[in-house]
Amino acid sequence: MVKREPSLSHRARQLGETGIKKHLEVKTPHKNLRLAINDAFRAAGRRLQDYARRQRGDVKSHSPLQVARVGKILQDEGYGFLTSDDGRGIYFHKNSVLNRAFSRLKVGTRVSFIEEPGEKGPQASTVRIISKGRIPPSAKQAAA
Repeated sequence: MVKREPSLSHRARQLGETGIKKHLEVKTPHKNLRLAINDAFRAAGRRLQDYARRQRGDVKSHSPLQVARVGKILQDEGYGFLTSDDGRGIYFHKNSVLNRAFSRLKVGTRVSFIEEPGEKGPQASTVRIISKGRIPPSAKQAAA
């Protein structure tokens, strides 16, 4: 049994009814047996998938955010390069910049990002402009 749904007779007893009446049947979640069975199998399938993920150890891990400055930006071409604290150049595309903020980027703008391997070297994703004086909590932890 995937999940327990009270039966119609149980619902009638809860309402203090002595017998099952037609108007109570309309409120049941699954009037059609085939739909109830399909929903039960879908729910069981989801639970099995979740269980299998836990058994394999597939747990989402969030990479720590890094902080860098925009080193070079080519507005017309839609990409640029970040300069990390250790002097590395990291490519980013305008689609990687959150909140459609690519047009607000200028050389020297501080951003947080997640570094990923790209076809031609390191690449930044999830680029977010950092407001002055604000460092993301995960970047503080990574620096410590």
